[in-house]
Amino acid sequence: MHSTSKSSLWLAVLLAVGVSVVLARPAGEDAQAETLKLESENTGDKYSFSFDTSNGISRTETGEVKPGAGEDDGSLSVQGSTSWSAPDGKKYEISFTADETGYHPKFRLVT
Repeated sequence: MHSTSKSSLWLAVLLAVGVSVVLARPAGEDAQAETLKLESENTGDKYSFSFDTSNGISRTETGEVKPGAGEDDGSLSVQGSTSWSAPDGKKYEISFTADETGYHPKFRLVT
């Protein structure tokens, strides 16, 4: 992939993450939550991040640019999960994969 294509791809990923953060703004006591763990890595063709917060939210994600047939061809393959505790005390998780075939979430009640 050309660097311009990679830059466009990463910009799209960052915008998607930014939109999800804006849509998930915490309310009430959650607004006072602190980050307990934060890890991230980006090598250009691969990235990963994870975090845990004091209000029980966890998030992890990894992504990798998969090469295509041509120099400018390729796709981003991503997998990750998010878990949180609901007001009723139950813990939920969404895990997902996303690639050239689309976004594939799986939702489950953990406890």
